[in-house]
Amino acid sequence: MRVLVVAANQEQEPEPVVPLGAAYVAAAARDAGHDVRLHDACFDGAHAPERAARAAASWAPDVIGVSIRNCDDVAWPRSRSFVTGIEKLVGAVRGAVPTARLVLGGSGFSLFPELFLDRLGADHGVVGEGEVTFVELLDAIGRRDGPPRLLSGSAPSPLAGPPPAIDLVDVARYAQEGGCAAVQTKRGCAMGCAYCTYPLLEGAAWRRRDPEVVVDELERAWIDRGVTHAFIVDNVFNIPRAHAIAVCAAMERRRLPLRWTAFVSPHGASSAMLGAMRRAGCEGVELGTDAAHPDTLEGLSKPFGVDEIVAASGACHDAGVPFCHALVLGGPGETSRTLAQTVEIVEATRPAAVVAMLGVRIYPGTPLARRAVREGLLASEASLGLAPEFYVSPAVRETLVARAREIAALLPHWIFPALEGDEARATCASLRRRGRRAPLWTLARRRLARPRR
Repeated sequence: MRVLVVAANQEQEPEPVVPLGAAYVAAAARDAGHDVRLHDACFDGAHAPERAARAAASWAPDVIGVSIRNCDDVAWPRSRSFVTGIEKLVGAVRGAVPTARLVLGGSGFSLFPELFLDRLGADHGVVGEGEVTFVELLDAIGRRDGPPRLLSGSAPSPLAGPPPAIDLVDVARYAQEGGCAAVQTKRGCAMGCAYCTYPLLEGAAWRRRDPEVVVDELERAWIDRGVTHAFIVDNVFNIPRAHAIAVCAAMERRRLPLRWTAFVSPHGASSAMLGAMRRAGCEGVELGTDAAHPDTLEGLSKPFGVDEIVAASGACHDAGVPFCHALVLGGPGETSRTLAQTVEIVEATRPAAVVAMLGVRIYPGTPLARRAVREGLLASEASLGLAPEFYVSPAVRETLVARAREIAALLPHWIFPALEGDEARATCASLRRRGRRAPLWTLARRRLARPRR
């Protein structure tokens, strides 16, 4: 069967993201004997619909799978929705090959499957991980079995399917535009943060990949194509600890010519862990700190306290690993007092940068959505739609943007994506033109960390 997988994401900030999920699904379909192509819309800009349509018409596939990564940029109060652009792209593809079965998937689709199916008029949708279920759907279509419109996804267990079909992606373009290699060492998340969708999308238990397979993938898919920077896309890299250490040891043994970054939880971010990461080529980490006051940490259901945030920051300094705090300001329990303490404590840790989002995007099925309903901020979870809804603590809702502007003026290494808009995008583009390949938070507004006393 002829299959076209379309990666619909076009967002490139802070860096263009390789469509890893779409590449995994394409690889699974190809491994099952189907004739597969992948069209990546990331760099197509305003021409995305016509280029996707041209790719579909030239291939004349029997099935078109569209991967929807995100619904919006989660940047309150000026959030940008991606839904209209996705709708135009899907409409163009469907018009180009009206006889093809249209299948939707991806993380963004999986959070609002019925809404996307109805709005885009697709034949089928796969919720969650798609490698196994998409292939099963292709087989059912080939047999004319009349498969259901909406299917629940499942992934290979253990995670031992074929590596992502990176050969179908323009790797050189990603390297040219400031992108980097992407690799996943595990799936699932057992952390239970109030707003997080990873347990919904990947499950609430860790499912680990063989560290040697991870490193093999880095070598074959990326290093052999000249890529020198990588991002480990795990929702959090350093937990479970033993698995993260094993991955680092495998990378260190191979002596990969690769620098990489990852998301790291302050919980368990010890000097030993950061040292192992540094020896394996880690050049920076994004600490998922969110807040630095007990009330807001509790409101977000974070599994660590302020002491661990301070200790994790110190461990980064000890290991010589630059770090960025990723914050979510204005969440449950936030007041002017808790916000002031977060700024004070985070600043005292001497980070290379701070990236602060305002408000918390509410997704159905999360503890935060249930809390918003209890507090009367939402009529019901069913009222959540493709237009983004945010939780912003009533105590700071009227003052949060003004306070963020004050912080940005005083502390230039604090980055507020929702407030910077075109200026931030222009800075990113300028850095890419100058050949910068490290994470942009280490470059756009760098403040060199002072030596520890």
